[in-house]
Amino acid sequence: MRHFTSTRVFESKRGDLITIIPYEEKWFTLALQMYDNYKPLGSVQGLPPIDNEKRHQWLQGTINNGTNLLALFEDTVIGHASLFAIPVNWAEYFIFIHQDFQRQGIGTAISYYVIDWAHQEKLSTIWLSVERKNHIAIALYRKVGFKRIGSTDDCLEMMLTITKE
Repeated sequence: MRHFTSTRVFESKRGDLITIIPYEEKWFTLALQMYDNYKPLGSVQGLPPIDNEKRHQWLQGTINNGTNLLALFEDTVIGHASLFAIPVNWAEYFIFIHQDFQRQGIGTAISYYVIDWAHQEKLSTIWLSVERKNHIAIALYRKVGFKRIGSTDDCLEMMLTITKE
């Protein structure tokens, strides 16, 4: 998969100017700070990891293996999304928005950016797994078009088929 290339700017529901940018290495420390300040740690399928060293390694692995976007408020990273290539033209998706910026339309804006990009990249499907108790995330995913395709005791599997035009 190619990487994201463009920047988008929008106003959150609170009136904050938010910039969505493709990840660059210069942002690693600020992205890590967002996760260091994320509450509660380990709350989303064990992510972000509670242990500092494991959190650093997890983020580095995400950056190295995924196609990543960051959401910025001023010069602070407040959101991170990543897509991971899966064989057969699919990608796995995850997104974290810092708790102080949730319910402001940021996750929706990032998700629509990701969907537009996936369409341009000719991906056929975006897949994700979300904890059943994460009602905010489930509502976001449904809003942008994801459908439930399966479940376990703790998680829902959701999928978005990218329309061909």
